[in-house]
Amino acid sequence: ALSPQILFCCAAPEKEAGGPHLRHGEEAEGEGRAKDEPVAPEGPVGGAWICASCEQENEAGDEVCIACEEPRPVVVDPRYEGFVVGMVTGLDPVPNKDKLLKLEVDVGEEKPLQIVTNAPNVREGSRVVVAKVGALVNDEPVKKANVGGVPSEGMLCDGPMLGWVGGGVGAAALLPDSFEIGSPPPDSRPRMDGK
Repeated sequence: ALSPQILFCCAAPEKEAGGPHLRHGEEAEGEGRAKDEPVAPEGPVGGAWICASCEQENEAGDEVCIACEEPRPVVVDPRYEGFVVGMVTGLDPVPNKDKLLKLEVDVGEEKPLQIVTNAPNVREGSRVVVAKVGALVNDEPVKKANVGGVPSEGMLCDGPMLGWVGGGVGAAALLPDSFEIGSPPPDSRPRMDGK
């Protein structure tokens, strides 16, 4: 099983040429630090986390930073890196292509993405899972492409692409309105009735 990773957490900087990890504001040996003075540990241990805003180390059970009250960073399953929740804001048929649709999809960025799909179950207002350019789908990176002569900046995912049980191949993985646009997708197929 893949282990989750924490995004937007600033842990100790990378080692430089095999040297010790230093925390923000510390100086390396010979730069104002005595030879026998201990260096910071290699980062948080036991599920502890460091706040990205103020660099305060927090206990594993802390949901907000004890210093500045910023929320704990979101844990994202690495399988879904580059995948986001989107909402279809526009939908037009692709000229001279029976089953293709050109979508405008809000993924929480400045501009919506234009995505071409043949998913038959998509409507304006649908919440969908989008694999953005660069995301890995079946070990292949998603690329910008022309589909039916129309530029496409990502792809809609179906349940099997996401490893979900249920949902057909070729049918877009739909989400209830409770999923925030731009957030990571769930790791299993949610119920659409809100229960």
